[in-house]
Amino acid sequence: MSTDVAVVESAHGARFDESLAAEHDAERGLMVTIAKTILISLPVMIGIFLLMTLIAISDKTDWYVWVGLGVGLGVLGALLLGSLAGATISAHRLDAVDRATYD
Repeated sequence: MSTDVAVVESAHGARFDESLAAEHDAERGLMVTIAKTILISLPVMIGIFLLMTLIAISDKTDWYVWVGLGVGLGVLGALLLGSLAGATISAHRLDAVDRATYD
């Protein structure tokens, strides 16, 4: 089974190229927004997870254990939360490309 899409030669024209360019622009904007939201949520999530590990295990372990755990979990949380927030914030761009007509 092939993953190539067969396009009829007459259908591949200016309309197809314009819609493809608009889709690429929307996807680039989506990636930029996701990267920005990850960077914004990184210090917030690290702070939250550091505070949680400080409260939970700081009296039972050495400082570098709970700091490392808090930072590691904060980075994972920022990646997940930032990706979700970025996709949610810029989903309207992809919808606008789907609704647009290129005559």
